[in-house]
Amino acid sequence: MGTSSPPVAVARWVVGQATRVLPPADRERYRREFVAELHGLSPAEQARYVAGLLSQVLALRAALGSSSGSREIPMGTTTRAPFRCRVLRMHRWTARGAPHHTHVRTCLRCGYEQGPFNTPDESPTRNYLTGI
Repeated sequence: MGTSSPPVAVARWVVGQATRVLPPADRERYRREFVAELHGLSPAEQARYVAGLLSQVLALRAALGSSSGSREIPMGTTTRAPFRCRVLRMHRWTARGAPHHTHVRTCLRCGYEQGPFNTPDESPTRNYLTGI
């Protein structure tokens, strides 16, 4: 570790500019954290640190953006199955495993499930059809 010195003004400014691309909810917290990391570093080490920060800030933005709830459907919004599935009954099936060595077919478009089947290409079992 280098000599103990406060952050250089240019390094603080670069940190402020770098954190502007982060989501508003996280921006101030990360700005404070990054400035705190600058304390105790020499000016050359601070320059290296902010250069690394600039190279990684877009990856941090992507990571923070994926954890936010911005992709959730708001309450009160209804979702309808696509026309092909809802009216024409033309599903796009994919098979996946289910408990007890059975398989379930799931539509990739609307999420409708059919099964359980003992093998991926079998028709539904008798217990499934009778509700037992």
